[in-house]
Amino acid sequence: MATHGIHGNLFEVTVASCSRLKDTEWISRQDPYVCVEYGSSRSRTRTCTDGGKSPNFQEKFVYTLIEGLRELDVNVWNENNVKHDTFIASGKVQLAKAISQGFDDSTWPLQSETGRHAGEIRVIVQCIDANKPAITFMGKRVNFHYVLDLGS
Repeated sequence: MATHGIHGNLFEVTVASCSRLKDTEWISRQDPYVCVEYGSSRSRTRTCTDGGKSPNFQEKFVYTLIEGLRELDVNVWNENNVKHDTFIASGKVQLAKAISQGFDDSTWPLQSETGRHAGEIRVIVQCIDANKPAITFMGKRVNFHYVLDLGS
């Protein structure tokens, strides 16, 4: 997949899972969720109740590529019912391989607020070929294969 003229193309991000997360709970298991930021777009996974140190998300988000912006910011939080949510870790997901090859399934390191290792996040990125047939679903342009996945 060529990297020139990527601005405006779509890419799909699947937040698959986290592993070896820093534990922020003393008594119970933590309830992690992930916030993804790309440019001014922000998305949030559902909370993985009692996900502990190895939550599984399997959630997909679609973004529009921005020329020159080649990474996603990810932040992992622990949802709390009584007090404010607790920050667990953050990291960067590089898009270069997905942009050049069309697909990337990788694990990325996460860091605590103090810069210490705080786990990993597995993210799958797939660039959606603008030349493939696409349709509009709920006001968004999506590839035909993406719509087929909605029924599963």
